[in-house]
Order: sequence, then C-alpha cells, then structure tokens
Amino acid sequence: MSQFFTWRYWAAVGSVIALFLILLAFQDDGGPAEVVIDANSRRIDLIARTSTVRSDGAWSVSGGLSRGNATVVLQNGRLLLIADGTLGQSTCLVPETPDSCVLVADTLGDGIVWFALVPAPAVDSTELELPSIEALLDGVTYARLTNGWEVPLLDRVSRRCDEETANLTAFVEQFRNDHVTIVDLEKSQVSAVRCS
Repeated sequence: MSQFFTWRYWAAVGSVIALFLILLAFQDDGGPAEVVIDANSRRIDLIARTSTVRSDGAWSVSGGLSRGNATVVLQNGRLLLIADGTLGQSTCLVPETPDSCVLVADTLGDGIVWFALVPAPAVDSTELELPSIEALLDGVTYARLTNGWEVPLLDRVSRRCDEETANLTAFVEQFRNDHVTIVDLEKSQVSAVRCS
C-alpha cells in the first residue's frame, strides 16, 4: 500500500494517461480520406504501335470514356483490354485498321487505367511526334507535355535545332512552346526534341 503513495507510481500513471491523450488527439475521426487526383496529368508507362483494336460490338470513345469493350493487339502480340467506361481519348480515325494507331497508356498489369489512341507515323518511321515539353520531372527521367501527359525520357535526348543549347533543360526553357517532342517507338521513350 505504501507504493501507492510514491511519486514514481503517480509519474508512471501520469505518463500512461498522457500517452493515451496524445494517441486520442491523433486518432482518425473515421471520416472519408481526401484523395486528390490531378485529372490533367497522366503518367504514361506504355507507348506502342497497335496491330489492331478488336471489339465484338460497337466500340467508341466519347466524352472521355470508352463505350463498350475492346481488345488492343500490340505489334509484339501483347493483348490489353479496354473495359467499358475506361478513361481515354482517341484521335486515331480507324483503330481497327492494321498498324494505324499508337496506344499511349497508363497501365496496371494488362489492364488499362487511362489511354489515348493517336495516329501512327508512317510505316517506315519509328518516330511519334507529340506536343512540346512543359516541364522536366523526377531528375530529368520524365517530361510533362503541354497536354498533361508525363512521358519517360531516354538517358540522352537529342536536340534538333539550328541554335545550340547546353542541355535539355536549357532547350525546354528557350523553346518552351516552339518545339515537338519525339518518341522512339522501338524504345517507348522520348528520344529527341525538334524546333518547330
């Protein structure tokens, strides 16, 4: 009973109560967590020529969503499913036509989170032209284009311009909206930038 009245006993009890109050203060209120999604920014992890886009019924892309299910067949034989309601866009006029499109996508395994179908370059070309670079990201391993796409960069990106610049950062600053970004379709990464 004499231990009940010692200062050490009350210090230990006070510490436990203080710890409990601290934990209570940081406890989640159980409400929904706030998730912020930047809908204007898309991290691209797949850029590849399509062999064709197949669907069993009427398939289209409108209002930023796919309508119906489709299977994208890449030139290397890989199959990817575009499920009904997948976020996306298409400027490729006839995706069913062999070798007419390039798939630009944010994927999760063989599933597509977001996609764009764009017209493929000429059959004998491996260079896809995209909008200009707005910003360089992640230690110059990705570039955000003016359309919000974040595309991977090769270690060495060539600069095709009459005027010399010290590096890619200087090029982007000097020719911010006056250049084209070029993706090497064999490497699926940005290989060059060219003055407009």
